[in-house]
Amino acid sequence: MATTKKAVAKKAPAKRVEAPVVEVRNDRVDWRSLYLYAVCLITLLVVLFSTVALINSIMNAVFPDPAYIDVYAKPENAPSAELLAQQEENNQIQAIKSIFTSFTTIAIAGPLYLYHWKTARKANN
Repeated sequence: MATTKKAVAKKAPAKRVEAPVVEVRNDRVDWRSLYLYAVCLITLLVVLFSTVALINSIMNAVFPDPAYIDVYAKPENAPSAELLAQQEENNQIQAIKSIFTSFTTIAIAGPLYLYHWKTARKANN
C-alpha cells in the first residue's frame, strides 16, 4: 500500500463580515418637546398681540377719540357740550383701563414664555 499524500488546499482567509450600520430612527413623537414649543408659540403670540394693544391703548389715552356727533340730528336733539366732554373723558378712561389689561397680559405671558423656552432648549441639549 502506497501512501499517498493528500494535497492540502490552502483556505482563503475568512473575510470578516462587518455588521451593517443600523440607522437608529426615532419615529416616536417627543410629546414633551411638542408641548413646550406649542406653549412657547402661543405665549409669544399673546405677548405680541398684547404689545400691539398696549401701544394702541397708549395712543388712545394720549389722543382720545372725539365724541360722536350725529350730523343728521335736529338742533334740539344735539348733545350738550358737557355730554360731549364726558364722552371724550370716558374714552380716555377706557383707554387707560386697556393699558393696564395689556400690561398685565404681557406681565403674565412673558415670564411663562421665557420659562418654557428655557426648558425646551435644555431638553434639546
